Amino acid sequence: MARKKEIDKDSVLDAAEAVIVESGGRNFTLDAVAERAGISKGGLVYTFATKDGLMHAVLERELARFQDAVRRRLGNGPTGPAELALAHIEEALSEDDTSTQKAAFLVTALVHAPDMLESIRSFYHALLDPLRPRGKNAEIRHALLAVEGIFLLKGLGFVEVSPSDLRSDLLHARKVILAALGRSA
Repeated sequence: MARKKEIDKDSVLDAAEAVIVESGGRNFTLDAVAERAGISKGGLVYTFATKDGLMHAVLERELARFQDAVRRRLGNGPTGPAELALAHIEEALSEDDTSTQKAAFLVTALVHAPDMLESIRSFYHALLDPLRPRGKNAEIRHALLAVEGIFLLKGLGFVEVSPSDLRSDLLHARKVILAALGRSA
């Protein structure tokens, strides 16, 4: 009896990301992901029961990647809320447009599935809650909210933001945070 072929979840997630990037999410279907992964749709559904489940897994992996990159930026230095915000902005500055588009698609695509938004809510609570609007924290929080607003507006297709404008906005937010920390840009 032949052994059942095992499907590598990371390969499926890679294929899903490729479909998102190549089509801007417009052709994100289970059929397209299965074809890209070189597996049957049945094999894909066995691994990820629904399109929402697959999207959620891709989002979780993308969030983990971004958070790991932010943690690497922090290194062994201070890790207060202001430093976390600064590392977040600096990582966003290093992201290419493809990564930004992919993340924006994933976040906005899950809006119709509120039960799957908990990881996004947790991410933003951890980032923003320690920066309640008081003193220097207000400036830092406002800079972060502006950056995330641009990210979501762009992701939802409400505004077009060129890569150079996005970079300029991120650099301004970084400057605001550095000023609040008493550092120079």
